[in-house]
Amino acid sequence: MPRSKAYAIYYKSSLSHARRYADAYQQQLVHQYGLAQVELLASSPDRSKDIALLQDWLSRNADAGHRECLVIGGDGSVNIVAQCAATMEFEISVIPCGTGNDFAAGLGIGDWRWRLQSEGELSRRDLGKAGDCYFVNHAGCGISVALQQLQSPRAKQVFGRYSYLLALFRYLFTRPSRRCKIARNGTDRKAGFDEFQVAAISRRIGGGIVVYPQADTQRQQIGFLRLPQRARWRQLNALYWILRQQPERSASIDFTEATQGSLGDQHATIELDGDTTSLQGPVNIEIIVGGLAVRRPIHHKNKGVSL
Repeated sequence: MPRSKAYAIYYKSSLSHARRYADAYQQQLVHQYGLAQVELLASSPDRSKDIALLQDWLSRNADAGHRECLVIGGDGSVNIVAQCAATMEFEISVIPCGTGNDFAAGLGIGDWRWRLQSEGELSRRDLGKAGDCYFVNHAGCGISVALQQLQSPRAKQVFGRYSYLLALFRYLFTRPSRRCKIARNGTDRKAGFDEFQVAAISRRIGGGIVVYPQADTQRQQIGFLRLPQRARWRQLNALYWILRQQPERSASIDFTEATQGSLGDQHATIELDGDTTSLQGPVNIEIIVGGLAVRRPIHHKNKGVSL
């Protein structure tokens, strides 16, 4: 590891094992490689505070030959780091430690120790942009926001990624009057409604649910999926094909590919990579090709790797 490199370890402070992983990485970087510029950055419940913390680290290491941030957490943690990496160039290494870990899975990362054993290889990953914010897997509104409210921290700890599916089944059996309602074209509510809208640049959203099976590293497209208001049995049909990882086969789902589009209406809260934000729709969506510099295990070299 280059001695001129500045390292930050951003970890999910609410997870005890994340702190253990962070200590293990800091110890190796400092003691085994003799690096002096290794900072531990603990997450907080305040998203904007964490972004400011990362920006401060970047400003204090602006003259470093290289900068790398090890992200120990899930997709939400990666998303926070991406808000800075999109505009201030530095490398990201992901140490999976969250509920879904879909971004890490797309890079072929499953073992939290992988970066202790190897530097891996540097690659570029596409990045999505929603308004002035960024996403690494998806941006969504409607059902995907409701799922955040239907999952307790305890359920995430006990059921892991399956907590998303349990929350989805809970949603499907709520009263119709309590279901999500998004104007299809963002403004005209006479044009009909969707219950779910998502813009994805990777195959999976929360908990490994596949919404864009065609995604790969060379496609350079965004998959836009919309689920119109339907009777419950038709929603179950859509869920069936999503669980089969073939959402395009459901007649209840509208799916298109493009490099840009829009998401939500003026009443819709937008979530990014599984975390609810203050962003309100409608928002413009676009793709930033090769927007992230990420490290991944060297064995993951095949072209067209699924995201």
